[in-house]
Amino acid sequence: MFTRLRENPWLRKRLDRWLDKRIPPATDVTLGHKSIFIMPTKAGWMYLAMLVLLLITAINYQNSLVYALTFWLFGLGVAAMLFTYRNLAGLSLQVGHVNPVFAGSVATLPVRVSVSGQRLLQAIGIGYPDNSEIIIDAVPQEDRVFDVSFRAMQRGWLNPGRILIESRFPLGLFRAWSWVRLDFKSVVYPAPEMTEFIFASGEVGDQIPGVPSREVGQQDFQGLRRYQSGDSMKIIAWKQVAQGRGMVSKEFDHDEGALCWLDWSNLHGTDIETRLSRLTAWVLEAHQRHWRYGLRIPGAECLPDSSDGHRDNCLKKLALYDIPLEREL
Repeated sequence: MFTRLRENPWLRKRLDRWLDKRIPPATDVTLGHKSIFIMPTKAGWMYLAMLVLLLITAINYQNSLVYALTFWLFGLGVAAMLFTYRNLAGLSLQVGHVNPVFAGSVATLPVRVSVSGQRLLQAIGIGYPDNSEIIIDAVPQEDRVFDVSFRAMQRGWLNPGRILIESRFPLGLFRAWSWVRLDFKSVVYPAPEMTEFIFASGEVGDQIPGVPSREVGQQDFQGLRRYQSGDSMKIIAWKQVAQGRGMVSKEFDHDEGALCWLDWSNLHGTDIETRLSRLTAWVLEAHQRHWRYGLRIPGAECLPDSSDGHRDNCLKKLALYDIPLEREL
């Protein structure tokens, strides 16, 4: 029922507000009577209709055997409802570290599942709406970690909404479910859109605005490394290639070497998202080539560096461009 209500934007907003009060966002959630909902399935409604027909038959014919069968089946249905509810009650979920992803790719949410008491919880479905669901079992006194996947469509804060936990165990007559918002913070980087780096006139990336302009020959030679796709023809060790040692490239000292600025203002005639996507690709490319690069976008600047932390900081600046620092929960 709640799934259909969430398809209506107005009802979805009101439902989310109600759920936020009833089941507040948290990094660690334990399901209980306030957070579990239960309704008959289609099979459950058919089962109920059958009981009504049996009861009418027993009343009309005053048949004690049909009475006994009706009440026995009714008791079985009540027991199924209680077992379905108890199959979620006491289930605890805790979110782990969520790595940043690029827009359009699949994000993975590690969820640690445990259960209090000695009950084995079986055939529990966990997943985000419009994404694949995984079926798990929760074993008493044993923590298990499951990866819940979903597609991150837009850059910014990674906020997939509420996760659905449901069960129809044991007979499939009832469906117990809960909508839980696991509280975590991660970002979605813009999808990289590469524009080719071009090497010309002995200068690295001369035709890309703001890229290094120092000649390769002026850098301090460090040694040889395995050839990487996109390396300039000028840094390939042709002597070693001729000796049959395979494709290798010369490596130079970058402490005082290649320095570039990736500047928003140099991208003309493109919309905001395209600029962000191209700058993202350039950050990745510059980092792969071990350049010391800086980033300039409206309202933010990252000074030149070549570390992994610098790359992550630049990508985060691009991901959160024109987005509030704190997301709504």
